Amino acid sequence: MEQVASGVNTVNNIAQKIGENLSTVLYSLEKLIRIDLVQKKKCITEEKNRKKVQYVLKDHMFTFCYSFHPNATSIIEMGQGDLYYDKIFREYLHAYMGSVFEDMCRYYTLEQGIQGAFGNFITHVGTWWGTETLDSASGKYQQSADIDVVGISDIDKTVVLGECKFKNKKTDKGVYDIFLRRSASISAKYHIIKYLFFSLGGYTEWIQSVNNDAVVLLTLDDLYQQNE
Repeated sequence: MEQVASGVNTVNNIAQKIGENLSTVLYSLEKLIRIDLVQKKKCITEEKNRKKVQYVLKDHMFTFCYSFHPNATSIIEMGQGDLYYDKIFREYLHAYMGSVFEDMCRYYTLEQGIQGAFGNFITHVGTWWGTETLDSASGKYQQSADIDVVGISDIDKTVVLGECKFKNKKTDKGVYDIFLRRSASISAKYHIIKYLFFSLGGYTEWIQSVNNDAVVLLTLDDLYQQNE
C-alpha cells in the first residue's frame, strides 16, 4: 500500500522495492482490489493491453495516509502532529494535490461531456500513457509521455483531451506546444474536437490570445462553479 501510494504502480517495480517475487505481489494486489482499496488503471486507448496496467489506491484519503502517516506515526502518537506538518509535510502538500486535481478534471470532463458541452457525447474518461518520437541533431529518439485527461465518445469516435497544471505559475506557450504535440499520439484512432487546459495559476497573455476554437482554458474556479 505504501509503495502504490508513493507512485510505484507496476508489479515489477513494487516487487523490486519490497523484495518479493512477482507472484506474491500480484496475489496481494488482487486481494486489495477485491476489498476496494486498490484498482487497476488502464491506458484508455489500449484497455485490452495487459502490459499497460498501473495499480493505484482507490481513495485519495488512503493515498494521503499511506504516503505520509507511516513516517510520522511516532510523532503523532506523542501528540506532535502539528509540528510534523509544519516542519516536514507542509512543503509536500501541494505536490500531493496534483493527482487529486487531475481526478477533479477527469470528473469535470465526464460530467460536462455527458451533457454535450464539448460537442459530442462522452462515454468514458481516463488517461493515456506511452511513448512519443522526437527529432534531435543526432536523429530520432523516444521518450515517455502521458495525457492527463482523455474523454472518448464511442458513438462517433471523437475525443476531448485535457492537460492539468496544478501550479501557481501561469500556464504558458511551452505547455501548449508540448500538449498539442503529444495529442498526435491519440489522433490516429480518434478525431480530436477539443483541447482542454486546466490551470491553477491561470494563463499567460500568449496562450489567452491563441486563435483556436478547439482550445478551452479552464481554472479551478470553473470546476467549482459547475457544482454550485
